[in-house]
Amino acid sequence: MAILSIETSTSHCSVAIHSCDGLYIAQKSATTENAHSEQLGCLIEEILKETNTPIQNLKAVAISKGPGSYTGLRIGTSLAKGMCFALSIPLIAVDTLQALALSIKEKIICEIPAHSIFVPMIDARRMEVYTAQWNAHNEQIQATNACIVDTGTQTQFSVQYQYYIGGDGAAKCAELLESSHIHHIENVSTQAKTVGDIACALYTEHRFVDTAYFEPLYLKEFQAGGIRQQ
Repeated sequence: MAILSIETSTSHCSVAIHSCDGLYIAQKSATTENAHSEQLGCLIEEILKETNTPIQNLKAVAISKGPGSYTGLRIGTSLAKGMCFALSIPLIAVDTLQALALSIKEKIICEIPAHSIFVPMIDARRMEVYTAQWNAHNEQIQATNACIVDTGTQTQFSVQYQYYIGGDGAAKCAELLESSHIHHIENVSTQAKTVGDIACALYTEHRFVDTAYFEPLYLKEFQAGGIRQQ
């Protein structure tokens, strides 16, 4: 019995398989940017085959719910809903930023101080990022928001804490958030693996969403042609 996790919130998509008791089995990622509609279905077919997981053995599908790319989230959610309806299995929605915070934590090889805060950042164009904060106990301590990073943003990071920042929105903020108590963790991206890690706990707790009415967390309305509403 297994859980399939789908991550489509940024320019790359990925899928992962976990056993229902939380054991990570495998992940497959797309190599081409912004090719979710072409590659997502193939990735799912490949990972089911490579892990010898019959589709009938899926007990739930987990989706990275956002925030992130409007188009990517729509594609992932539509496919996840279709599978859940076809297989009569529940849909699990995982906070994308929470999963990214877990990815940051897993990248840190040194001992993590008790007063650490994990700050995932997803690129929202220009100097804006989608972000939130989690403490070392995996408790969310800042609400999900769209933040414009400028010269005054660093003052919001208290010197009483050690901050670990990562994600595709973090690199463009590096110069504006440069301090001894702010650590930039490189090569951290949204991954179906950490979506699945969180989804397994939600599955155990029977924390499912309504498949028919679930909508991703967009934060901002879709803007055609790359133009962002001011």
